[in-house]
Amino acid sequence: MNGIILIDEDTKKVYIDIKGIAPYLNYYAHNGEYKVDSEDPNKCWVECNNETASFFLNSNKISKVEPNTNNDYEDYLITEPIISRNGKLYSTIEGIQIGFNIIFSYDEQANTIQIYTLPYLVNSYATSLKAYGYEGASQSFKNQKAILYNLFIVKKENNLYGVVNASGEEVISPRYRSIEFNETGKEFYVKNNLNKVGILTQTGDTKINLGYDDINMIDKQTGLYIVKNGTKYGVLDNSGNIIIHLEYEKIGIDTAVFSGNNVNNKYLLYGNVIPVCQNNKWGLFNTSGKLIVPVEFDELGCNQSNTNSNRKNVLLVPTYKAIVMGKVKDNDVRNYGIYNNEGKELVACALTKVYSITSGGVETYYMEYKGNTLDAEQYIKAHFPE
Repeated sequence: MNGIILIDEDTKKVYIDIKGIAPYLNYYAHNGEYKVDSEDPNKCWVECNNETASFFLNSNKISKVEPNTNNDYEDYLITEPIISRNGKLYSTIEGIQIGFNIIFSYDEQANTIQIYTLPYLVNSYATSLKAYGYEGASQSFKNQKAILYNLFIVKKENNLYGVVNASGEEVISPRYRSIEFNETGKEFYVKNNLNKVGILTQTGDTKINLGYDDINMIDKQTGLYIVKNGTKYGVLDNSGNIIIHLEYEKIGIDTAVFSGNNVNNKYLLYGNVIPVCQNNKWGLFNTSGKLIVPVEFDELGCNQSNTNSNRKNVLLVPTYKAIVMGKVKDNDVRNYGIYNNEGKELVACALTKVYSITSGGVETYYMEYKGNTLDAEQYIKAHFPE
């Protein structure tokens, strides 16, 4: 592992070569960002069979996602940003532990490293958990990651699940049909015998009551959750209060349709906009629960551009934190408008198409109006100067 460790001369903080350490932990490492066609040396990502983790120069964020899925990225904030030295990206011990799912320690005086990988920890605790009277720890990768925080999802002979700490003390009693660990929030999604789901904290306290058919975290920073009962969806805050009532058939977008926009979170656009659909009509809420664009649009984004291979479907125009929305007339004619993330109309709903083209690594956004093709960003800049 020569050259893996770097100690900053000014701060004395310990940094680890991200790509350099990957092979020792049975990870593959790459330049660029996962799912983005790029060899950008200011970014890198690592992968194992169960997860990928992306690191970004000068960023305090690590983005993780299950590979080969359309799942949303989960973002983890670290204290110190990623740095670059001699063309290599380095992270602190904190970032390495998160990115690679390990426990890592470095003794500078002895110049020794101790690393405990997740598979090692699972095996090492298997015997003691059985001695405590449990069948063992959950074998799902998501649930195994609770071990990194000294918590174990365990099963009794009655096929009910609970959570214990490393000393075998019950944190959550084994009376739930299923438990899933949410690493982002350091919390547990629990399901009872009535198939209702709620959230318990890592200390066993109730965060969201068991009253829903399904729950998913929208975003850690906003502390919001999407919940489902029957066929209706809504949004709760971090304390279980209703932000958006459970009256919508859909919340969020199909990221596969707009893969060219690099949407990392299908529920949350620009960090503050939540798309909703009711009776096949789309609208936009902000994260405070205020309706900023009425629920009266037939389409979210413009996806007619696939007739031309050079054109990409467009939902977002990132420079202006803008969102494309469309209406369908009786004769099936589609018109599109562009709104910003505060609900302000930037372009009236009269466009026939909105699309983007990448040339020389530059993304340009176009809109068509009465047979004329206009640069969307230039138009917005001219009419809404900063």
